[in-house]
Amino acid sequence: MSSQFFHTSLKSELGIIQIQGPDAGKFLQGQFSSDLLGLADGQGQWSSYSTAKGRMIANFYILHQDGAFFMFLSADLAGEVVNRLLKYRLMAKAEISRAEDHGWSLLGVWGEGAEQGLSSALQDVVPEEANRGSRLSGGLLLLRTPWKEPAWWVTGPAIALEGVGNKLEEAGGVRAGADAWRHTAIMAGTAFITRATSEQVIPQELNLEILGGISFKKGCYPGQEIVARSHYLGKLKNQCYRIESPVEMHPGEPIFTPEMGEQAVGTVINAARNGDSHTALAVLRAANAQAPLYLGSPAGPRISLGTLPYPLPLERNGAD
Repeated sequence: MSSQFFHTSLKSELGIIQIQGPDAGKFLQGQFSSDLLGLADGQGQWSSYSTAKGRMIANFYILHQDGAFFMFLSADLAGEVVNRLLKYRLMAKAEISRAEDHGWSLLGVWGEGAEQGLSSALQDVVPEEANRGSRLSGGLLLLRTPWKEPAWWVTGPAIALEGVGNKLEEAGGVRAGADAWRHTAIMAGTAFITRATSEQVIPQELNLEILGGISFKKGCYPGQEIVARSHYLGKLKNQCYRIESPVEMHPGEPIFTPEMGEQAVGTVINAARNGDSHTALAVLRAANAQAPLYLGSPAGPRISLGTLPYPLPLERNGAD
């Protein structure tokens, strides 16, 4: 079996926000859906940032490393999230900035043999446990994603990352496009809200409860009441599915079914092309998910459901 692995620059795909200072953890705990104060150093988790109505402004992966927090989120929302956090920081002693403003960039590395390739390229220990980060020489951070199939983010100064990319190729890595990484993320069932879908869905509808991005035991944060109500009162009607299409799909594109006529029953969140196939993650009305589905309009191309590597929220709750 081939041990080919891949790497790609994610500079245009994902943005990085750095928050540090003595009040950073306490401040973020009152803003996001996950339990930030429960994160050990070198540990990460999914989380989200919502409006008071529970609609996600953005979702992201956040790493607690060396006393600071690093958020990985859709690049087109990073600036807006920084501005919102600064607005509500008030007297909290927390510095909030985009890591890109400090010359940072981001690499994604995945595929069979990626761990060995990274170890060879970085000349350092590679985290084997999911949701773990480590600090490397040259100011680099290495993070093992929570995906079932091993994948890593490497972030730090752009000049250093360029050297890492060259060494990965020497170790047998293949340079791929960001679309290939997005396809891998979709197959892992992890979506990122972008500007096209910001403030449209609540965290559970993106399966964040299943992915560990919501705490129901922490204190208040924007949208918490809506999120809690959907959990405790069984009000969830939508969830995130993987879909396949014969044509290209785009974030924000509506999905229809004859049962509902002109009323859309879903929205594409992230989409990618893999060879001749097109796949996406979409939030769909669960009651209509098994009906015939059409992209863009009731007369659009027929799409089909794929599978995800974890149980859907309503399936798991029904089994409890």
